Amino acid sequence: MLDPIFQAAWEGFLLVFSWPNILYPIAGTLLAMYFALLPGLNGTTLMALAIPLTFTWEPLQVILIFGAFVGGATFTGSVTAILFNIPGLASNAATLLDGHPLAQKGEAKTAIACSATASALGSTVGVVVLILLLPLLREVILFFGPPEFLMLTIWGLTTIAILSRGSMLKGLIAAGIGLMLSMIGMDLRTAELRFTFGWDYLQDGLSLVAVFIGIFALTEILGMVLSGRETISGKTDSSALTGNVWQGIASVFQNFGLFIRSAVLGTVIGIIPGIGATVSSFIAYGHAAQSAGKNNGNFGKGDIRGVIAPEAANDAKDGGALVPTLAFGIPGGSGTTMLLIVLTVHGLSPGKELLTSQLSLVFVLIWSLFLSNWLTSLLGISMINPLSRLTTIRMQVIIPPIILLASIGAFMHRGKIEDVCIAFLFAGIGYLMKKNRWPRIPMVIALVLGPLFENNYHITARLQDLGRIDFFARPVVIVLILLAGFSLLLPAFQHFRSTKKVSKEDSFEVN
Repeated sequence: MLDPIFQAAWEGFLLVFSWPNILYPIAGTLLAMYFALLPGLNGTTLMALAIPLTFTWEPLQVILIFGAFVGGATFTGSVTAILFNIPGLASNAATLLDGHPLAQKGEAKTAIACSATASALGSTVGVVVLILLLPLLREVILFFGPPEFLMLTIWGLTTIAILSRGSMLKGLIAAGIGLMLSMIGMDLRTAELRFTFGWDYLQDGLSLVAVFIGIFALTEILGMVLSGRETISGKTDSSALTGNVWQGIASVFQNFGLFIRSAVLGTVIGIIPGIGATVSSFIAYGHAAQSAGKNNGNFGKGDIRGVIAPEAANDAKDGGALVPTLAFGIPGGSGTTMLLIVLTVHGLSPGKELLTSQLSLVFVLIWSLFLSNWLTSLLGISMINPLSRLTTIRMQVIIPPIILLASIGAFMHRGKIEDVCIAFLFAGIGYLMKKNRWPRIPMVIALVLGPLFENNYHITARLQDLGRIDFFARPVVIVLILLAGFSLLLPAFQHFRSTKKVSKEDSFEVN
């Protein structure tokens, strides 16, 4: 089984890197990067616009350029997240938690280089895992059902215990508010409206993009205006910026264990249909804070590990998301949904035939995705110096364009002016939380994971009541329960160990 796969991989590699075929992924990558830099636009928008233009193309050409569209926008969104606290995509929101504080310290070069390196290497891990899993696709997919999804979200929610530094009570309250906010809109079980207060706009729930832009980007802008800060980095001369490219690249290798775990985590979550990149990046971020142990106090204040983990997971998930798309025609997200549409339009049906007689075209898609991810990272690194200088521009010059970009980004996501109002509302909420030392991250994590938790809880509970499943007899569920338990107990263990260490030191001083 492996010989045909490697043979098809080689054939696909030759097709992608031959002339003039290579022009298609390069052009697709540049277009995707451009769209990702525009507020409210992304690779999915570009794919939707490009589908009608490719009706007369050959399948090979379509796969080459659409593979680049899938991977080309992922890293670029992290650049705006790091520099301006505006996530290019919802999945980049986890990167800004530590990326932007690094930019505020004058280390934007380090943060962007780290993001580019983690993105490129993360996509490589995703592609490698995808190739290795091709013979086992069906078995891998069937391991995950509603009980596994439920425990995955619970594991993600337990990271709140790690990220609620200073006050666990405040963190839990913030998470509870996030869960309640996630329930706004229509109940998928009963079709009843909840917490809409008669406002039709809320029937579809809150826009995550609007909330992220408000609680992070606009909150920081409000804070900078009120603090009288001169520039984003606090420096007016680019020569005073302290970060450097090689430091950012090296940081990934210095934390290589974290990078590998985050990339594998992103790939696995990408394989699971319906989870999404935003979930994978936040779970990876929580895992990074958890694995840091007692040294996690710098998370949210400019810890480079908080950039490595979400970026590695975010790009690795692209390879994983292709697994259900190619094997069963089940898209893992909006990008793979568009990809599935264009494949179907050109007569390429996911399933057995695509993975056997047309396997070389599958690898054309994989290599195009791989090339696109690396190209965006290399271009990003080459532009680090001019990009980092943006953090030295005076606030009175840069604030109006940032507010405009944030407003356009909030509006363009769903085309609703109310989303702009929501963004500014959460800017005020975020500022009050920051001023009074209430953690914002637990609320955001709960908001992201809330719908996934609720839906899979009800499905799992119903299946358990009907005797269709035995919740505690599923191996993946047991593993995730242990991981969730470890996440909950770790803060208590760290507190006990630090208290014991202090008591020993006091005892030594007395003696």
